[in-house]
Amino acid sequence: MSPDASRDPTNDLAFDAEQLRAKYDGLAEDSEWGEHPNHSMEEWQTEVHCKITRVGYWDWVETKLKLADDKNNEDPVLADAEEEEIAELQADDPGNQGA
Repeated sequence: MSPDASRDPTNDLAFDAEQLRAKYDGLAEDSEWGEHPNHSMEEWQTEVHCKITRVGYWDWVETKLKLADDKNNEDPVLADAEEEEIAELQADDPGNQGA
């Protein structure tokens, strides 16, 4: 397997946090900590600093992967219907635009 293929995050949804850590730490150079190609440690640190998350990096990556998958599997017809309903509710009550 080429090094580029091993970095492919396509199947990462099947991994738990520890498996993700093992995969990407094993690919890191000079014994550095690994990092997911789609979810940077800098982004995680920002969320920790802003008190958006309290979990460790690899648990956070696992959650981000699952949330992205859920969003990708969302029924587009239902999503469109929800957007239309929100627009109608906002039109009916213009003073409540995001409360």
